[in-house]
Formats: sequence, structure tokens, C-alpha cells
Amino acid sequence: MFLSPIRLLSLSLLVLLGACAQQRAPGYYDTPRDSTVSDALHRAQGDSATQAPSQLQLGFGSQEQKPKPTGSQAVPPAGSDAAAAPAAGTARQNLPQTLADTRTYLGTIACMDGGQCPSSRMTLTLAPDGQWRARNTPVDGSSPARTTLGCWFLTGVDPVRIVLQSGDQARASLEFSASNVLRVVRVNGQPPLLESRLTRQADLDPIAELSSQPAQHCDAS
Repeated sequence: MFLSPIRLLSLSLLVLLGACAQQRAPGYYDTPRDSTVSDALHRAQGDSATQAPSQLQLGFGSQEQKPKPTGSQAVPPAGSDAAAAPAAGTARQNLPQTLADTRTYLGTIACMDGGQCPSSRMTLTLAPDGQWRARNTPVDGSSPARTTLGCWFLTGVDPVRIVLQSGDQARASLEFSASNVLRVVRVNGQPPLLESRLTRQADLDPIAELSSQPAQHCDAS
């Protein structure tokens, strides 16, 4: 059978294209294309680049989130120092509701030195793991604000009472006169000359001046 040159050339091209097609990997020409629908589904299902919004941080100690231990490292060996030592940042158990979450209180405290000093505005933040931080600012601006931190301890439950301790020194004794009100009983061992109360605030104040200080390791109360 005689084939014309044009028909012979066409058959040769078809054979050549067929050979090239066989050398391509399956699905070579099926490259997916982005679309609004596929992108929306991708975001809804989540991917490796998706990050959950960061949770509110109080600011006590380091802000870095450490990975949770797994396997044999999840629980320290019994009797080890790591098992015996309380971890900073861990909430205490069986706390009264007034101490079960982080709260900031603010109020004016009268002078403790027979009226020979100005009153001060006290901002106090209590964390359920036993840490506290405070800022005292003279109302007349006669001196800079002073900041203090330490551990609080539960000393009574009817009414709820706590003592603020810094190192080995008791700084203040307070009690809840209401769920959102702290009454100042003593400061540095002395009662205030006038009734002094701290009221819970809507926003947390981590006392940013102490952000560089390490977290306190407070024993369970």
C-alpha cells in the first residue's frame, strides 16, 4: 500500500507524540489550580501553617510556651527533686472561687506612719498558682512607684484571708469582704489608719515593670 508523503509525515508525528506522552508521569497534565473555593476549604480544614491564636498571658516569668513532655519524660521519677518541687505556673488545688483565677485589684491605702507620709495607690495582681505582684504609687507624686512580688498563702476561709509574703517577710494581710473586694488588714505588720479596700478591675495588670523577673516558685498553701 502506497502512502503519500503528507500522510506518512502525519503518521510519524503521531507516533512521536505518543512516545513522549508515555514518558510523562501519570497526572503530569493534571496540575491542580488554586480557586476561591479550594482556598476556603483549605483554610477551614487547617494546614501546617495555621496557628491557633495565642492565649492571654499574665506576664509572670517567661512567656515562652514550652512543649509538653511525652513518653517516659511526662512524669518525673518518684522521689526525684522534680517530682517533689511545685512547678511555677500551676494552679493550686481546692482554692476558693475568689482565688481560682487571675485577678487585679486597685485601691488607695492610707499612710501607715501616723499620717507622716502620703497615701498610695496599690495595684495588686493575684495568680492562682500562688504568685502576686504589686505596684504602690504615692498619690501626691512625691516619689516613684515601688514594685514588689512574692507568694501569697491562704490563712482563712470564712472570710477568705490571705497573707502576701516576699521572701521571708510578710508584706500584707488581706481578707475578702465581698467576692470582688479585698480589705486591707495589715501592711508591714501595721493596720491602716483608715479603712482601705482594693476593688477588682476589669482588666489584668501584670505589673510590666517586673516582667524581667523570674517566676516565683510558691509552695502549696
